[in-house]
Amino acid sequence: MPDLASPALPTPRRARRRLAVAAVAVAAAAAVAGTLIPAAPAGAAAVPAGTPGVRHYFGRGAYEGIRQAVAATPRSCALGDDYLTALVMAPIFKEVSPGLTPQTAPSPMTLSRWDEWTGRHSGSDNMNANYGLYPFRDAAHTPFPRAYWTPGIGVFQYDSAGVGAPYTAAELMDVSTVARDVAAGMAARYCRAGGSGAGARARAAAWQPWAALGGVAKSERFYQDMLAPGVAPFERIGLVDGIEKGGGMQARTCRLGGKALQCWLVDPSRAQGANWWAKDDPTGGARARGEAPLPAPFYVVKRGGFEERHWLRQDTGYHLDISGRRRLGQNARPRDGQPASGVQWWSPRAALCDTARPKLVACVAQRAAARKAAVAKAAAVKKAAAGKKSAVARPAAAAKKKAAPAKARHDHERPRTIPDMLGSLHPGGGYFAPGLGLVGPEG
Repeated sequence: MPDLASPALPTPRRARRRLAVAAVAVAAAAAVAGTLIPAAPAGAAAVPAGTPGVRHYFGRGAYEGIRQAVAATPRSCALGDDYLTALVMAPIFKEVSPGLTPQTAPSPMTLSRWDEWTGRHSGSDNMNANYGLYPFRDAAHTPFPRAYWTPGIGVFQYDSAGVGAPYTAAELMDVSTVARDVAAGMAARYCRAGGSGAGARARAAAWQPWAALGGVAKSERFYQDMLAPGVAPFERIGLVDGIEKGGGMQARTCRLGGKALQCWLVDPSRAQGANWWAKDDPTGGARARGEAPLPAPFYVVKRGGFEERHWLRQDTGYHLDISGRRRLGQNARPRDGQPASGVQWWSPRAALCDTARPKLVACVAQRAAARKAAVAKAAAVKKAAAGKKSAVARPAAAAKKKAAPAKARHDHERPRTIPDMLGSLHPGGGYFAPGLGLVGPEG
């Protein structure tokens, strides 16, 4: 049984995922960057799952992701791709699953289950600070245990307490992404320890971040299986189709805060490969003694320098949506002396909408709000057009009104017939005509 799963292991088993020492690898890699030796091309490949002699199984997509990462990794000593690939893969079998059958090949989606809270609210160490991984930091009484912020992610079980801090859960599940960091760190430590001339000592240095609980000896055994004398490299590794580099994680397009953005859906029930970790008690065991809760399906979003995780009510069964965010580069646990550490929790008024799931409450609400906004905008446009038309009409009407009296005066004053004009000269309304005398009403 892999270390990560074993309930018989003592409490220190939790420490092996911290990988804090691996931060040294980054500095080491930078230190040797000026004297890098090009990687030698790989000369071997794993075999199909049904091949005789296979001892361990690994996902084809995950294997290809590691190979790509290794090929792109510079190194400061003679270290071929096959050897670096074996170094990178060895602790995976120790951390997640030995892959003794095709069904138990390591899953890139693997979530840690042994980061339970001690029962003491304190930021003095990671175990006491695990209370902050529960929604609203209420580890003792939360009614929402499955909106749990899992700290150990992926086949390498990187944790935000150490080298996992700069990455989101989605990036740690994507083998081709996280393997670049793993390969660079291992190559730096291996070369610094003496490289091939140092043999097992250099390999032990490469695996130092996974050394807890006999990790170096276990990794050495898996390494020897992959590069055993007398057989082609990786001939004992069977590749399993259907295990992608993300292990079943799905890339989606979401709407949040009125904007479309990339997001990733992590649904443990869809894990590809070994899924023992997704089958135990989902709410977790007894506080301070059992397993941590298994998260309900959640969405991962990276924006504004934060990793966000969103749990929707349709997926949790709770009466509200729950969201949390962690500043990238910081521990998800609230630690003493680290003011930026810890998850910030809230229940959003406007939850995330996965555009591939239009019936989600948030999606329905967003569509309704969009329709309402469209109607309001149309009404505003219509009102503005009417106002503009009225503004244009008013001066024309005023000009017309002003012109009307002038026209009337003009009509009144225009020349008339001679009898009309002469009639006004006699009070009785008639007029004098030569030789006729008075002509008109009184004539």
